[in-house]
Amino acid sequence: MLTRIGLFLLLLQIQPMSAAASGSQRPEDLNAKLQTRVPGYQLQANNFVEALTRVAADFRIPMGIEWVNTPAAKAKVSLSWKNVTAWEVLRAVVNTQPSFKIAVRNGIVDVSCPDLIPDRENPFKVKINEFEVHNARVESASRQLQEIVNRTISPPKPQGGRGGIGMSGFSNADDPKISVQLSNATVEDALDALALASARKIWIVTFSANRTLTAAGYRRTGGLWTSRLVPDNEQPVWDQFHWGDPIPEVAVRPN
Repeated sequence: MLTRIGLFLLLLQIQPMSAAASGSQRPEDLNAKLQTRVPGYQLQANNFVEALTRVAADFRIPMGIEWVNTPAAKAKVSLSWKNVTAWEVLRAVVNTQPSFKIAVRNGIVDVSCPDLIPDRENPFKVKINEFEVHNARVESASRQLQEIVNRTISPPKPQGGRGGIGMSGFSNADDPKISVQLSNATVEDALDALALASARKIWIVTFSANRTLTAAGYRRTGGLWTSRLVPDNEQPVWDQFHWGDPIPEVAVRPN
């Protein structure tokens, strides 16, 4: 939790930048946010993912997170700083997990674990030929993207067809409709584009700690809102959040 003085100064410094929350993000806008300096900042979180999303919300930073559901990543986070920038805070949080890396990509901050999830096992590194949505809700756009990825990486449908695809997040009727058009882009690129175009500024992929791969050779993913195992023919899944949305407690349950 921020100190009262730190919270006032932080809000004073980042408030003018919040207009980018419902539109596209220019690289210079993100850089300005990352270099926002505050006299003091305190962070208390139930786990690694919650810590990242709290910093993202406080500094209004769009973010993509790919993490592995391990005991280390589910440990509580308690950190504090003096005279620190948003980028220094994020880098320190990421450094609590030795196998994680942080970078800026496509106008958002990207947190990933390439040492734990090699590119060849990561379905979000897969390229899709075309992804296009016009004047659509982000939930609808996300479902459309998931169906495209699912058809690309999944084995043929079992007899009886696929079950329902489990995408989740807070619904908000006031969220603006969005348009996105991409070609020859990775799934990560598409999720970045959805984050920049919509009010859902954070996307999270939760990889299983179990190294057993799907029939198509990819690491399995799960949602934060349910502990059910996602079958191969519904893979992969992800969650999307507005800044300030709570991270569900299921994030800290065992695999």
